Amino acid sequence: MLCLGAALLGLHACRQPDMMTRTQIFKVLGPDGTETSAISIDGKAQAVAFTILSTSEWNAQVSGTDDFSLSNANGGSGKTSISLNARSNESGAVRKAELAFFQSGELRKKFEITQTEQSPYIEVKPKTYTIAGDGESFTIEVDTNQPDWNFDLSGVDWLTVEARSATSVTFSAGENNSGRKRTADVLFYATAAPELMDYLELTQNIPAVAPVADMLDVVFDAEGKGKDVSALSMTVDNSRVNSDISTFYSDKFGRYVAKFNNPTIARSSMDAGYYFIPYTPSSTFGSKLADGFTYELVFCSYTDPTAKQVKPFSSTQAGGTGMCFRASTGEINFECHVGGSWVELYSGVLPQKNTYYHVIGTWDKENGIALLYVDGVLTASKNTTGDFKFMDTSVDARWFGIGADPSAADKGEASFYGEVVIARLYDKPVTAEEVKALYKLVK
Repeated sequence: MLCLGAALLGLHACRQPDMMTRTQIFKVLGPDGTETSAISIDGKAQAVAFTILSTSEWNAQVSGTDDFSLSNANGGSGKTSISLNARSNESGAVRKAELAFFQSGELRKKFEITQTEQSPYIEVKPKTYTIAGDGESFTIEVDTNQPDWNFDLSGVDWLTVEARSATSVTFSAGENNSGRKRTADVLFYATAAPELMDYLELTQNIPAVAPVADMLDVVFDAEGKGKDVSALSMTVDNSRVNSDISTFYSDKFGRYVAKFNNPTIARSSMDAGYYFIPYTPSSTFGSKLADGFTYELVFCSYTDPTAKQVKPFSSTQAGGTGMCFRASTGEINFECHVGGSWVELYSGVLPQKNTYYHVIGTWDKENGIALLYVDGVLTASKNTTGDFKFMDTSVDARWFGIGADPSAADKGEASFYGEVVIARLYDKPVTAEEVKALYKLVK
């Protein structure tokens, strides 16, 4: 037994170095995601994708004709993607290429590429397109090996041509006032060979109806007071309204506008000079805010963009949400505290003095995304995860401020100098079409 044990120990000692030797891994996946060695492609010019998984350096070579080339012929350990670029096959015959991969000088994988002769073709991209209900311009790419092509708009009187190039055409559709969804199939064809054709399928829905603010909709009156006319009838506390605030009737917007007259922006420790709307997380308002919402603001600043944080309509203090002028740039920034950190959406839009802007910020909790629109255009988006964190103060108070933001000491700060026309909150994230409908009402 002692001899047998010694022999086994000896065998283990001899095999241990081999067992510790690292096994080299090398795998190449073709365009279909498998290791199939025979690959057939059509005659169009194209890039054929390959994925390499390796534990060491490798190189690749392509042989055949000069019509094939590699985007990258070398790589290291890890995952690498390369493309075999093939020119259009106008040779009149099938052509072939061989793609070989080497690891440490050893041939590890080989692919046989066969490219068929290029047949006459015409293809539109995309083949289907949905047009915004209020109209838009859009471009369709045309890929063909024919010398000339055309299209047929017979019976499609709601579509016009804005521009055309050798490889594309830009169409324009106005607002769909027909009261129903409208569709069209646009025929594209080769001029010299009309039997070569492709179709573009178009759909245009009717314009979206502007939603009604069901969480908060503050309107101002001739006496300078604010009132919420939404279904929740939130309290708009006017006790902090002072001589820094006035209102005037705007013919442009058909409503009274709040005017914040103190030119010293970004003030702090303010006892007055703003409207505030108190709420609690456990209220209906709080639960709606926590499940996802839409923020809407129409404002006009009386100052040029400056590197100070100013908040016309917000509820941010160690949490919360609102719009501000970004401190470092002055650009319009929508922020929302989600998943334990601030989600900042920088618009790139610098609000110019005495100019009105329409801002929509949405937080879609269910789909995990926050979006920012300025004047109907999407300017920023970010993925989100986690729950909404409410703002807080030293006295456990929470409120939305119009003209200033809550401070940690339950006073106003980040004061605004200018006009607030609309300050609204909606229970759900609005769609891009609804954003356009809302903007249409104020532009």
